[in-house]
Amino acid sequence: MTTRHRPPDHEKRPAQAPRPARMTIPIGVGREAREGYEVTAPARLLRTWRLLSAMNAELHADDADEAGAHRAAMMFNVLLDEVARSVSAPLAAEMRALFPPLDEHCGVAGARTACAAALGWLDGLMTSMLLRFAQQGQRPAERARPVRSR
Repeated sequence: MTTRHRPPDHEKRPAQAPRPARMTIPIGVGREAREGYEVTAPARLLRTWRLLSAMNAELHADDADEAGAHRAAMMFNVLLDEVARSVSAPLAAEMRALFPPLDEHCGVAGARTACAAALGWLDGLMTSMLLRFAQQGQRPAERARPVRSR
């Protein structure tokens, strides 16, 4: 006869930490808001932004070579997929139209250009997201109103 040994209550595995609630952050006003421009995974997008920033710094270092450009091109394509997974469909479509995947023969200059352009676009998206975070902490009367040109 086989019996199973059950550990006492104090030896049970610790409970997993609760997963944070899923957060969606609307981006933009006007047309962008109406078309559903949203960040659906802000933590993933933030990590991807930091990785792209680090890759951009490596590409602009003095010792960047063709092998590094090849690795950067492959990483660039992975990071673009991560961005697409982190945003709504309209933003993902915009990103794919602006930044096609890099091929393995793009060279240092091509990788630098693509990385810097994608980083600029992502910087704008991150700024919009952070502004939305800042507005959430304010009462409606304190929120910044759009400036209208005369």
